[in-house]
Amino acid sequence: MRKFFLISGLFFLMTFLNAYELKTLANAPTGGILQKGEAEVFTKIYRENGVLCGTKVGLFPRFMFGVSYGAEQVVGNEKPKWHPNIEFSAKFRIIDEGPKMPAIVLGYDSQGHGVYLKNLERYDIKSKGFYAVASRNYLFMGNFGLHAGANYSMENEDNDKDIDFFVGIDKTIGNAVTFVADYDPAFNDNGDKISSTDSFKVAGKGYLNAAIIVRFTDFLDARFIAYDILENSSKTIGMDRSIQINYKMKF
Repeated sequence: MRKFFLISGLFFLMTFLNAYELKTLANAPTGGILQKGEAEVFTKIYRENGVLCGTKVGLFPRFMFGVSYGAEQVVGNEKPKWHPNIEFSAKFRIIDEGPKMPAIVLGYDSQGHGVYLKNLERYDIKSKGFYAVASRNYLFMGNFGLHAGANYSMENEDNDKDIDFFVGIDKTIGNAVTFVADYDPAFNDNGDKISSTDSFKVAGKGYLNAAIIVRFTDFLDARFIAYDILENSSKTIGMDRSIQINYKMKF
């Protein structure tokens, strides 16, 4: 009988944790993925009347794929500034999370955050590019997740080709709200390779980002995101406030 209750309790715990599996934090990826037959569409609004739209699809077990595209000055009377490229992402989970092991994912994401800076061929915050991330969830007054990874961005026209790292957390608050935060020291964006003639400057503080995720249903959530809280970028005043709507479906 004790074994029955132990197994039942573990099953309940794993089901509970899986229900809060996140694919991304504020700006960093996690070990979470869409399952085969799941899809997600999203729209993000950011500075300079920017709008980013995209979709992600769970194509096979352990593997998901996505595309995104955006522009600035979408709302208003100015000519939209369309991004030069459609961006792609892919994610493969090589190890599922277990009682003693974190979930481990290898991935690629060419979508950075914010305005595309044509003269530097990059976004306000560089895309992660190729990355590896490990995620571990715990039951602590709801779900509590820890995440850590390393990445190599392909946005390196500034000749800053260093490997970067990132860490993050997520914490559920009740059944409908989740707080997330992530930080990367921006070793690949510390200003030492940017020309003195460029209008874009960085302070070497790294990028601290946070968000509140509100779930309206199992398929619909809204994210209120604060990027670059430390004002690392000269383009940031206070913080870069954005809103993102995610809708998940099955096919």
